[in-house]
Amino acid sequence: MKHSARRHSAGFSVVELSVALALAGVVGLVAWQMLPASRGVAEGDTPQLRLRQAQDAVEGFVLRTHRLPCPATVGGTGSEVCGSDSFGELPWRTLGLPRFDVPLRYGVYRTPTADLAMASAKYSPTLPPSPVLAPAAYNPSQVNGLDLCQSLRLATAAPAGLLAGGVPVAYAVADAGADRVFNLPYTATFPLPGTPSTPTFDDRIAATGLGELSARLSCVTRMGEAQAAARSAYAAFDIYRDADMFDRFRGFAYQVRISDRKLAEATVALASLDMLIAIGTTASAVSLAANSVGVGAGTVAAAVLGIGAASAALVVSSVQLASAVAAEAKAGKQAADATTVKARMLVARDAAVRNAAAVDTKGLLP
Repeated sequence: MKHSARRHSAGFSVVELSVALALAGVVGLVAWQMLPASRGVAEGDTPQLRLRQAQDAVEGFVLRTHRLPCPATVGGTGSEVCGSDSFGELPWRTLGLPRFDVPLRYGVYRTPTADLAMASAKYSPTLPPSPVLAPAAYNPSQVNGLDLCQSLRLATAAPAGLLAGGVPVAYAVADAGADRVFNLPYTATFPLPGTPSTPTFDDRIAATGLGELSARLSCVTRMGEAQAAARSAYAAFDIYRDADMFDRFRGFAYQVRISDRKLAEATVALASLDMLIAIGTTASAVSLAANSVGVGAGTVAAAVLGIGAASAALVVSSVQLASAVAAEAKAGKQAADATTVKARMLVARDAAVRNAAAVDTKGLLP
């Protein structure tokens, strides 16, 4: 019985050992296959690092100058030459980069419709006329990052410039690869980034598409903010014009009520005069009736009736005057309220225009 148990235990250990050896073999094989890749990660992919450094420098240049750098002359000093060329060397000196043993090749999107290497006024929001603007030196035709965003929009709408693998791109950079010799002339187009290496081609490519650069610059957000600010300014301008028209209407209505009150005062004055005349007439009739022959009660009665009519007219005109005075007071308050609203809308209008001007001036700045 003990011998059988020992044999069972020994057999079980052999199985475990076999499984452990198999697992160790698999893990070792995987580790051996991953060793070259891990060594590359630790040491860094030098061509790719150069391309990444170049891209960072180019996009930093964009934020400073609101355009892409022009190419440098091949074999030149490394400074950009902003003629009409779209291809050349990466302007490492202009970008503040060190000179690599083999300078990178560089291409930039340049067409008459959208020249991304030229800072030109392409975008300006239409703002309403207003005597108050801030900044004080606001210039609608200023050049900033929004103009580059507009150029990117124009290029995206009708691409006809730089291509990388047949795809329109804003700019592209090429590294000579491990053999340090460019395998293509790079005078018309670039291969697609990620193109596999072959025995005759090991250049490394980096390119940024038109939409990709626009997204990195937050063009959609910034241009949307500028457009929204401009629309808000026009809305405030229209509201102010309505408030101005309403203020003038209330002012006119107030002047009408003043005229009505003056007319009612004149009517009261005339009614008062008629009353005095009626009283005088009645007094004369009574005097004549007392001292003359032929003047009877009818004359006196008619004079008394005249006093009554004059009294009624005076009462009516007095009521009209009171109504006119109340209407004038109400119209005056309405006119004053309309003037206050107009003043507020004027402040809101100018504030909205100032904000739109400031948003346009800010461009892509935070």
